[in-house]
Amino acid sequence: MNTHNGTGSGNNYHILKARVGFVVLLKVLLTLVILGLCTAYEVKAQVNVVGEKADTSFHYDEINVTLMIEGYGNFNLDVIYTENNHLYVNVEELFKTISVPYIAGNKGDSIGGFIELESKPYLINYQTKQIRVGDKQITSGKALIKEMGALFMESTIFGEMFGLTLTFNYRALAVVLKSNFELPVIKNMRLEKLRNSISKLKGSITIDTTAARKYHIFRFGMVDWVIASNQIWQGLTSNHFSFGVGSELLFGEADLVVNYYDRQKFDNRQVQYQWRWVDNDKKIVKQAQVGNISLQTTAFINVPIIGAVIRNAPSTIRKATGYYTIREITEPNWTVELYINNILMDFTKADASGLYIFKVPIVYGYTTLKLKFYGPMGEERTEERTLNVPYTIMPAKEFEYSLAAGLLQDNKLNRFGKADFNYGVNRFLTIGGGVEYLTSIKKNAVIPLVKMTIQPLSRLLITGEYAHGVKSHGVINYYFMKSAFLEVDYTKYVEGQAAIPFKSLEERTAKLSVPFGIKKLSGNANLDFTQLVYKGFTYNQGNAVISLYYRQFSLNSSTHLNWIDRETPYVFTDLSLSYRLQSGYNMLVSSQYNLNAARIITGKAEFEKRIPNGYITATYERNFAYKSNSITLSFKYDLNFARTNITASFNNGKITTSQGLQGSLAFAGGKHYIHASNTLSVNKGGLSLYPFLDLNNNGIMDAGEQMVKISSVKIMGSNVIFREKDSTLRISDLIAFTNYIVEFSDNDLDNIAWRFKKKIYSIHVDPNQFKRVDIPIIAVGEVSGMIYLGKNNLIKGIGRILVKIYRKNNNALVAETLSESDGYIYYMGLSPGDYIVRVDEGQLGNLGMTADPPLREFTLKQSPDGDMVGNIDFVLSGK
Repeated sequence: MNTHNGTGSGNNYHILKARVGFVVLLKVLLTLVILGLCTAYEVKAQVNVVGEKADTSFHYDEINVTLMIEGYGNFNLDVIYTENNHLYVNVEELFKTISVPYIAGNKGDSIGGFIELESKPYLINYQTKQIRVGDKQITSGKALIKEMGALFMESTIFGEMFGLTLTFNYRALAVVLKSNFELPVIKNMRLEKLRNSISKLKGSITIDTTAARKYHIFRFGMVDWVIASNQIWQGLTSNHFSFGVGSELLFGEADLVVNYYDRQKFDNRQVQYQWRWVDNDKKIVKQAQVGNISLQTTAFINVPIIGAVIRNAPSTIRKATGYYTIREITEPNWTVELYINNILMDFTKADASGLYIFKVPIVYGYTTLKLKFYGPMGEERTEERTLNVPYTIMPAKEFEYSLAAGLLQDNKLNRFGKADFNYGVNRFLTIGGGVEYLTSIKKNAVIPLVKMTIQPLSRLLITGEYAHGVKSHGVINYYFMKSAFLEVDYTKYVEGQAAIPFKSLEERTAKLSVPFGIKKLSGNANLDFTQLVYKGFTYNQGNAVISLYYRQFSLNSSTHLNWIDRETPYVFTDLSLSYRLQSGYNMLVSSQYNLNAARIITGKAEFEKRIPNGYITATYERNFAYKSNSITLSFKYDLNFARTNITASFNNGKITTSQGLQGSLAFAGGKHYIHASNTLSVNKGGLSLYPFLDLNNNGIMDAGEQMVKISSVKIMGSNVIFREKDSTLRISDLIAFTNYIVEFSDNDLDNIAWRFKKKIYSIHVDPNQFKRVDIPIIAVGEVSGMIYLGKNNLIKGIGRILVKIYRKNNNALVAETLSESDGYIYYMGLSPGDYIVRVDEGQLGNLGMTADPPLREFTLKQSPDGDMVGNIDFVLSGK
C-alpha cells in the first residue's frame, strides 16, 4: 500500500495490502490467459516513445511492488511491467525514496538534478529523447514512458547511467536496489544517527513537550534508613544507625540525616542538614544552599562547614571540549561512581589491584567532583571523596560567580568566607580570581586568588593559580594518540604558610598513561613520579602499573619505589590475577613481594559466587611477615525493600562478625502507593506517569476518562516500575533538579486506533517526591474511498493520485495520501473533528483533468476505538 501515513495503519494496513496483492496477481494471470487466447479484452496505452514520432501501442500492467534497499528498509513503488518482460520505474518516486535531488520541468517533460556528487549532474528529457549523466549521454527509443503525468524509465537504464541496479522478482513482486555508491538516504540516516548521539551527549534533543518544575511550600517525600552492627567475639560490640528524611520546603530541597554510633559521644557533627534551591532559568542567582556546604577551598579544612552559598552557575552539565583523567586506587573489584555537580556521569569497576581510571569530560563553569564506592558484597563507603578540579573553562563572554560564608564545626567555631569569579575571555582563555578568608589562620587570614586556564587545543590544557601567601600552582595536561595522556603538575609553597599544614616547599609530579590493545588483549600502562622537596631533604616516589585484560582474565602488576635523597630505594611489587568463570564464579589471587628483602610479604586468594540478587565470597589471606592467617566469609543479598550483608572473619583465634541493612521509603507516588527500595532515596526524585485516554482532546485527565495500561517506556538512567494493580508508571532514583527525556511509542498501545498525543517529554524532576505527569492518549479515526478515471462512459480505479486532507475550521493541511493502483485511498491517524478532502489541484492541472466533486466533507466523532468514514470517492475526467 503506497500511503504516506506517518502513524501507520497496523493490522488494517496488512489486510489491505494482502487484498491488493491478490487482486494484482489475479489480474496479471487473467491478462496473460486472455492474450494467449486472443480474446476480447485488451488493455492498450497510448505512450510517447522516445525515438519515434508516432505513438506506439503495447501491452503493459501497472503494479505496485516492494522496493528493498539493503541497510535501510522496504518501500512501495509504482512500476509498469510489459508483455516483453520489461520493467519501467517511476523516476520521481524512486529518486524521492532514495533522496536523490531532482527538479521536474515546468511542462512535466523532463527531470534533472545531480547523482552522487554535485559535479555529476543528470537530465532526463522526454522531448529531446536524451538521457545525460555527467559527461555520458545516450539516446534511447523505448526507454522512457510518460503515463498519466508520471515519468517512467526502463530499469536497465538506471544501472547503465546512474549506477543503480534494479533486480525484479515477479513472483514476490519485489525490486532489490543496489548501488555502486553510498545512497543519499543511507548517508542521511548515518549522519542523523551521529547527530542524535552528539545531541544526547550535549543534552539536546528534539522534544514534543515539557513538564516544568512545580513548587510547593511543603511536600514530604523520602525516608532513608541504615542499620549496621559489628561484634568482636569475647570483646566489644559497636552499632551504627542512620536515619534520613527528605522533603520539599519553601520551594527548595530540604534534607536531614542523623548518624548515631553507640561507641562515640553524640555531637552536632553527626547531624547533617541542607536546604537547596535551584532555578536554572534565573539570571542573577541560579542556586542557593544553606546548611552543610561543600566547597573547593585553598586552605585545608577537615571539619564540616555550616553556612550559605549562592551562585549564578546552573546545576546542569554544560560540556566543553577536552578531557582530563582521574587515576586512583580503592579496593579490588569495587564499583566507583563519578558525580559531576551531583549528577552521575560515569561508573567503572576497579581491577584486580583496585586501580580505577576515569576519563572526565571538562565542563563549563563551577564543577564539583565526587566519588562513591560500592563493594561487591554490598559495602558502601559513607564518605564521599570530593576532588578539587584544577580546571575552570567558561564560554566566551560569560561571567560566573560564587559567594559563600559559614562557621567551621570545630571547637572554636572559626569563620570562613569565599568569593570567586570566572570569565571567558574567548574560547581559548578563561581568567578567574577571588578571595578566601579563614580565621583559624593566625597570620594572613585573607588569601587573594588569581587563576587562568588556556586551552589552545581540545587535547591540551594549561592552567595556573596563584594564592597570595600560600602557593603557586601550574598543571599541563596533554592527550596524545587516542586516549594516552601526559600530565605535569608543579606547586611551590610559600615557606612558613599555615593554610595547608604538613606541606613541602615544592611538589613535582609527572604522570603518563598509555592504553593499548592487540586483538583480544587490551590493557593500560601507567607511570608516575612524585618529588617532594622539604627544607632538609627530598622525598621521591615512583609507580609503574600495567593492567592486562584477556577474555575472562584480568592481570595487574604494580611496582612501587620510594627513597629519600640518594638512599637505596625501597621497592615492592603487587601482583593480582582475576579470572571470571562461567555461571557467576570469580577467582582472585594476589601477592605482595618485597624486592629489597627478596621475599613474599602477603598472599591472598578469594573465591566469589554470584547468585541472583547477591554474592557469596570466601577469602583467605596469609601475612608471611607476621605469620598470621585470616579467613573471611561474606554474604550479600538484595531484597526488594532492603540491601543486606553478613560477614564473618577469623584472624589468629579472634572471630569478628558484622551485619548490615539499608533501604528507603518514597511517598506521594499516587493511589496511596509507598515505594520501598534497597537504595537510598533522600535528595533524589521520581516520576508518576498517568497514561489516559483523552476523549475530548484537551490534554487534561477529566472525570470519566479511563487510564490506559502500557508496558514499555524509555528513559535513560533508571528503571520503570510496572504494577498489575494500577496503570500508573513510576520511575524512581532520579537526580533532582535535572531534566529527563521520556519517550513513548504508539506500538506499545493495545488498540490500533490509539496514539500518544506527545511522544517525547522533557520532565524536570522535583526533589524528594514523585512528580505526577499526565500522558494523554487520543483515539484517531480513519477515512477511505476510491479515485476513479471516467472515460467513454466507463470508470475504473486509477493509482498515484495525490489526495489531501484539511481541517475545516482553518483549512490547514493535516495529511495526504496516494491512491493505490486500483484507485483505493486510505488514511488512518486523524483526531476527531471536521475535515475537507480534495484531490491535489497541482496534479490535476498537470494531467489536464478535473475532479467530481471538487471536494468532500466528513466528520470524525469522538470514540474510544476511533471513528471510521468511508465512501470518500472522486471521479476524474478530462477538461
